[in-house]
Amino acid sequence: MKNSFSAMARREAAAGYLLVAPAILLFLLIGLFTVLFSIGLSFYHLGQGSLITSAKFAGLDNFQNFLFGRDLNLSRAFKQALVNNLWVLLSTLVVIPIALAIAVMLQRISKGIRLYRTVFLLPMVTSSVAIYYVWQGIYEPEGTLNKLLAAIGLDSLIAVNGWLGELHTALPALIVTVIWGSVPGMMILYFAGLQTVDPHLYEAAEMDGAGAWQKIYRITWPILRPITVICLIMGMNGALQIFDPVWIMTKGGPANATEVVNVLVYQQAFVNGDMGVANAMGWSIFVLTFVLSLISLRILRDKSE
Repeated sequence: MKNSFSAMARREAAAGYLLVAPAILLFLLIGLFTVLFSIGLSFYHLGQGSLITSAKFAGLDNFQNFLFGRDLNLSRAFKQALVNNLWVLLSTLVVIPIALAIAVMLQRISKGIRLYRTVFLLPMVTSSVAIYYVWQGIYEPEGTLNKLLAAIGLDSLIAVNGWLGELHTALPALIVTVIWGSVPGMMILYFAGLQTVDPHLYEAAEMDGAGAWQKIYRITWPILRPITVICLIMGMNGALQIFDPVWIMTKGGPANATEVVNVLVYQQAFVNGDMGVANAMGWSIFVLTFVLSLISLRILRDKSE
């Protein structure tokens, strides 16, 4: 009897392996192969010809060109782009408290909660491309923002060339757009986390004389710390991998004031035709994102302990 059961179990296991085999093979052929191929390209000099005929092994030259200044122009462009990425990354510190505040507010609203949820979720359900074009229109020289400033008498703040056309306003304007689009996703996570908080904890805190801010700081925030870790990692990944809003709204201009690393990667790969440097930059950003994520996990885990 045991032998028959074991034989049946082996047949079921074999059938299971056969069912998942196509997906595994597809991943190996498309997913894993492209990743390994991309890593390999980062160690080659590639000219304008085909990848095979123009490839010359370069070792770490591609990395040294933009990381250590062997190519001064490329190194300056990469460092400026990385600084812009880090400015976008800092916006995560603004997004998280805004998302938490909105989640707390929604939890306390009893009437019209569905309407408020729908309004705050609009950035997530609307086409991101359409949203970026709307924001681009808002920032135009004759756009909504300049007209609003003129209407309330703040003519000195008007950006003559548009908010995306001035060196000192282009990146902040872009970051505002990123913040607006990032809040809903994190707000959903915090709102879901708030549903797990025991109301009796708040009641006990009120009996001890705790105010609203003390309850948030002493009860809500510690319980939601794991969600904060997720939000931080999401924010870091989004900030360091950002491409769409920059390319659609500014294409890195004016004068590279909003150029980020992924835009520089795109230009190196498809404008300059240097796939080797482009892949090297891409993997450098991946390593940076991975390291920062590990550091965030370690810091927040130590605090929770």
